[in-house]
Amino acid sequence: MLTPKVFTTICIILITFPILLLYHDTLKELSVPYARPIIRPTPQFVASGNSPCLPPTTPEMTEEAVRRHATCRKYSPFTTGKARIATVTAHFGSPSKHYQKAFQSHLLHSLIHGTEVGVMCDAIVDDLWNKPAFILELLMRETMRPEKERLEWIMWVDRDTVILDQCRPISSFLPPENSRFGSWWGRGDRNHDGYNKREVNLLVTNDSNGLNNGVFLLRVDEWAIFLFTAILAFRHYRPEVDLPFTEQSAMEHVIRTEQFKHQTQFVPQSWFNAYDHGGAKMFATREETMDMNDEWVRRGDYLVHFPGHPDKGRAIYEYTEMLKDLPDVWEKATVQRDIGRDVAEFWRNLG
Repeated sequence: MLTPKVFTTICIILITFPILLLYHDTLKELSVPYARPIIRPTPQFVASGNSPCLPPTTPEMTEEAVRRHATCRKYSPFTTGKARIATVTAHFGSPSKHYQKAFQSHLLHSLIHGTEVGVMCDAIVDDLWNKPAFILELLMRETMRPEKERLEWIMWVDRDTVILDQCRPISSFLPPENSRFGSWWGRGDRNHDGYNKREVNLLVTNDSNGLNNGVFLLRVDEWAIFLFTAILAFRHYRPEVDLPFTEQSAMEHVIRTEQFKHQTQFVPQSWFNAYDHGGAKMFATREETMDMNDEWVRRGDYLVHFPGHPDKGRAIYEYTEMLKDLPDVWEKATVQRDIGRDVAEFWRNLG
């Protein structure tokens, strides 16, 4: 009789083999100038598919990255993390200028911090199910690399997200570095599949509708492969379950199961999934935040996300234009929320 782990491995092979065949000849690795050297000797921006969905990396953007990097080092409280991280997203279909502008904010952040960007330019499957399909394909590709070269974490971001604080590194949200290498958590505290019950492999946030997976952080390892195999297969093996938010609802069901819930950590929405409230002009000029809900974005937050916004294109355009003229919040001391202490206290309380 097949064990659960063997059965899951067979499912991985059956699901991912056609994906790997499809993408074997269409992977484009695009080199760009670096703001500073990175450890991993691979191109910094990687586009998967035949369509050209990466915005151009201009000399002006590179110069801006160098200038911002110097400003961040001088005025912000952040230090560069050692984890190998990539921002991952999807931009297929008809190109939209506002989504391209949003994407450029992530490319700039990558240049500043020496991280990577992986983008899906062509669909693999249907509709929103392309998200788990692409993540699974990326995970399989990464785990075939030598362990010291592969990515350690990915941050998935929907295309309707805009970076607000270019100084904050993605690594600032991760569990303390020692815990990532197992020295905090007891190695003997493992479940029946062999995973450490107290190791954090997935950071996600809720909103008023439950899970919102527009932005989340995922450790690159075998656990993640099993997770996204289960998510991608969920609608086929559980057709009776209502999925009002398609793959997001499937992910919510899967991460609450016994196999995956112990390594999934829900964190405050304000960390990396805050929503617009009042528009770009209000964001830039607002002085009082006492009456604002925690999920509403304010200066000092990492990014702004626009799910369900009634005029998303206009909102994204206005934010990207506003950010061009907004002085650095750390340099000008206009930060309204610095979650640094909250993040540190959160992980201390768990550990």
